[in-house]
Amino acid sequence: MSDTFNNNDYKILGVEPGADEKEVARSYHRMKAIYSEGSLSTYSLLADDERQEMLDKIEKAYMRITRDYSRSKASEEKAHPEIELSDATSNPEESLGQYLKTLREDLGLTLKDISARTKIRSTHLENIELENYSQLPAAVYLRGFIVEFARVLSIEDPEGLAGRYLEVIRALEDEEED
Repeated sequence: MSDTFNNNDYKILGVEPGADEKEVARSYHRMKAIYSEGSLSTYSLLADDERQEMLDKIEKAYMRITRDYSRSKASEEKAHPEIELSDATSNPEESLGQYLKTLREDLGLTLKDISARTKIRSTHLENIELENYSQLPAAVYLRGFIVEFARVLSIEDPEGLAGRYLEVIRALEDEEED
């Protein structure tokens, strides 16, 4: 977080360097609303291309800052292994959907945030978290959705997580056939 480009990222989001994750997320959403299409704040001040350019800067700044938070959180957890994580976070085998939801919430992200980054419908993401297997798309799509979801959450092995999630579904389907 000490890189000079990050200071500019914080300025773009309108927060002080070192602001906590929740404050950064709130400011990100506020700035997106200010520069969104049809916003009364900027409609007469900026041309569409200028407004879109600012939205792109806001998105990139937020992505860099949250990536830094993820990295610092991961290194902090390695440096302090005695820190207890919630049950769902420490044991993804219990519930992979709950594991994803807990990580997402810990990062201060909404399903809409993940959807915007991955271009996956938030209903699919919600069904993944809730493990609504009957509402999920075909396995070939689901694997890609889970991999992208896991990448946004900075999970070390997104492919492995997707494979485990699909194994659970296959096991349930096998049980239903018996």
